[in-house]
Amino acid sequence: MTKKFILIFVLLLSVTIGYAQSVTWNFSSNKLKSGEVELVFSATIPAGYHLYSPYNPAGASLPLTISLNESSDFQQVGKIIETSKPIEAYSDIFEVTEKYFTQKAEFKIKIKPVSSSFTVTGKLKGQACTDAGACVMVRKDFSISVGKSK
Repeated sequence: MTKKFILIFVLLLSVTIGYAQSVTWNFSSNKLKSGEVELVFSATIPAGYHLYSPYNPAGASLPLTISLNESSDFQQVGKIIETSKPIEAYSDIFEVTEKYFTQKAEFKIKIKPVSSSFTVTGKLKGQACTDAGACVMVRKDFSISVGKSK
């Protein structure tokens, strides 16, 4: 019974530490000369962790997804843009070359506004892992004001 308790305690502590080490996010928007708006998703990744690219290959670690909730206020234009080049490294476990970021990462999504002032909401989902294989889920709801004074 004591061994089971210790094992459960260690597992819960690992999960708690993992979530404490999670990726932090900042969200913003930039109006472009074209009239489009760029939504900016800036990640700060804890030391020793890496965040997988939205374009990590199939069959590899869980890629980042950024989902915008549907709205009549805007239309999404294109796919997620990575503003910096991800690190590419071969994974013996998955037998593919994975793509990921360390320390910082920034992603952009362009939208075409239909309204002059609105809020874009959505979800981020993905995975951040250490080289040793300890992983935490990245899940974050976001809300970005567009056209409103800040």
